[in-house]
Amino acid sequence: MIVNLEEFLRSHSIYFELYNHDPIYTNEDAVIMKAEKGFAGTETKALFLKGKSEQYYSFVTFTTKRTDFKRLKQVVGEKVAVVKQEEMETITGQKAGAVTPLGYENTIPIIVDEELFEQEKLVFAPARPDQTMVILAKDLKKIIDLLGNELFSYNEEG
Repeated sequence: MIVNLEEFLRSHSIYFELYNHDPIYTNEDAVIMKAEKGFAGTETKALFLKGKSEQYYSFVTFTTKRTDFKRLKQVVGEKVAVVKQEEMETITGQKAGAVTPLGYENTIPIIVDEELFEQEKLVFAPARPDQTMVILAKDLKKIIDLLGNELFSYNEEG
């Protein structure tokens, strides 16, 4: 189950911008839509992962970064892989290309690329391919804490 982020952020008086647009499923489409709508911020991607223990995770990083799965294993303590599309749709109701990094039930830990905290604004899909949300990077940890998800910090060093 996924929380309605718009309602959640509004109820906690957390700044956000929400843009409605044609559905986006690729990074190329996102760049075009960003230019059309004029929103600013660092583009992020979210990967819905599953560990050997059957634990699910949400991993948020830059759209331009390759994921180091060996490093992720060190961070969470188990080998993880991207969940197959059918399983992700069953568990979260989301389609590939529009995966939200936030808003999951609190049993799903969130893994955040530490460099995202250094950005000004973060851009992501709020579980819908026809919307884009922008939040202040400084609010990311607060949002995760309020949602009650365990937070793991990811960096490329060991």
